[in-house]
Amino acid sequence: MKLHFFKRNTLSDTNPASVETRIEGLIENFKKNPKSWDEKTMGPAAEIRNSVLNRILGSMESEKKRKLIIRKNISIAASVMLVMGALWLGLNQYGFWKGSEEVIVKTDAHHLKNIVLSDGSIVWLNVNSTLSYPEDFHGDKREVSLLEGEAFFDVKHDAKKPFQVKAGKTLTNVLGTAFNINAYSWLETINVTVSKGKVAVNNEMLLPDQQAEYHKESGEISQKKLMASNVISWMVGKLAFNDQDFKTVASILEKKFNVSIGFAHKSLEGMHFTAQFEQTETLDDILTALTLTTGLNYTTKGNTIVITN
Repeated sequence: MKLHFFKRNTLSDTNPASVETRIEGLIENFKKNPKSWDEKTMGPAAEIRNSVLNRILGSMESEKKRKLIIRKNISIAASVMLVMGALWLGLNQYGFWKGSEEVIVKTDAHHLKNIVLSDGSIVWLNVNSTLSYPEDFHGDKREVSLLEGEAFFDVKHDAKKPFQVKAGKTLTNVLGTAFNINAYSWLETINVTVSKGKVAVNNEMLLPDQQAEYHKESGEISQKKLMASNVISWMVGKLAFNDQDFKTVASILEKKFNVSIGFAHKSLEGMHFTAQFEQTETLDDILTALTLTTGLNYTTKGNTIVITN
């Protein structure tokens, strides 16, 4: 007699109840149709019985372990997915993983530009200026960068999302206000002037008609009072100087009129001016007005101008 009823595929069913039913059926059939045991051909009965029983029990135990491992893996995977989902929602809420295209706007030497940001804030960009900002603001702040030049910001109030402007090594923080930033790379300072509301420049608080002057070389900030309306007169095409030294005035005129301006004496560079000029006025008109009021003179040779006593 050969034991064919314990084939391996009999125990391969993934349903434990089905496996047990088959085993019970095979045992019941053997009870009803007992066969004589021939130890010569079949081996010792007790040994074979124990071997068969161990195989049955081993197969059943392996099946249970496999099922347990599968259930544990499913549970772990579900937990991981749940945690990742919660993490994604949390990070998404604060602006992480929310892609937003960066927009860069530049102006040339002859044109200004008006920009409306996604939050409703408005920016006026002066000539030869560059502004970088996201298409949409995400997270807990609204951040833009004045990469070059000058801009006036009229910021829409949002107490939950401060508005920040990076310009060189300055960071201007506001909630909702209007202010001007002059950050041309060829100037020695970065000037932030408040038109209305409150502004913090590198933690220095400013009120309307106040200006913070950041000195690039030393990193120091000084403040002064002035008329903000004069500072932002460039928005209506005027050229304005607001208590600026002659060296800075000369730099502005050099860029505007593509000339070179020098001084016969270094002491002349420190003279300060407050003045406004119309867009139609020429370089000669401007220099004549500046020098006559201070008792100075200037000479012109080609594109080179020299300020003298």
